[in-house]
Amino acid sequence: MDLKLKGNAFGHAMQFESIYDYSEQYKVKGNLTVWKYMDLNKLDSLLKNKALFFAKPSAFIDPLEGSYSNWDINQLDEYMELPYLPSREEMRKIQDFSAISCWHINDYESAGMWDLYLGGNEGVSIQTDYRSLLNSITDLRYRVFSGKLQYIDFHKEMTSKNIYDTLFYKRKSFSHENELRLMIIASRINQYHLESVFERQGIPNEEWEERMEVLEEQSYEFSHEKGTLVSCELDKLIGKIYVSPRSSQEVVEKVTEMVTKYGLSKNKVIQSDLYKDFIY
Repeated sequence: MDLKLKGNAFGHAMQFESIYDYSEQYKVKGNLTVWKYMDLNKLDSLLKNKALFFAKPSAFIDPLEGSYSNWDINQLDEYMELPYLPSREEMRKIQDFSAISCWHINDYESAGMWDLYLGGNEGVSIQTDYRSLLNSITDLRYRVFSGKLQYIDFHKEMTSKNIYDTLFYKRKSFSHENELRLMIIASRINQYHLESVFERQGIPNEEWEERMEVLEEQSYEFSHEKGTLVSCELDKLIGKIYVSPRSSQEVVEKVTEMVTKYGLSKNKVIQSDLYKDFIY
């Protein structure tokens, strides 16, 4: 992240937090079943580090991810506001103060997602639910923002003027992803959660503000060039681990060995039977 933009990014982050707290868009209804498809190297990283990897928006493939829509630009140009908005380059730099974890919403495993994320190669899908996912995150440096992505027509519909809010909109062409998105932003800590944690730990009230300031400063320290690791409680996070339907029994055994090595039950591992012929 470009720390010269720290103050600017902080202002956009505060504005987004206000939008998030008062917008119906971000209120997830029900305890959704969600999935995360990954290769075995990413699974090993998750288990070994006890942390989810959140990627910077600049690492995403879609070039319009986190941009204003064509409709926005035309409207802003009409009302002569366009010159006062940040450039695309500045938007991307400010968005790099954030990082995102993407999850697929579905009651069942998805053949399309296996192909999209693994392309027929070996891998797994973590199955969990919305509440368990959020409650599993133990990293005190961040408040976690969550919401279902809004899939819109970029020629006819608006996104948002806020740089971070635009990251919850994508084009309709990506609607098959049916994505639940988690986002953290440097400088955004969960004050109320921290107060309850400090109280449980018996930390004197007069030390709370100083500890929060330290955590806020640490929130700028991303662990990777393309994102950061956010610590979590594995047993709470992982409901089941589905091994890809085209994987051999040897891969199932390898995943089971990985899981038990890091203290999880082997019963969490399931071989997907997506392509099994069960009609007689």
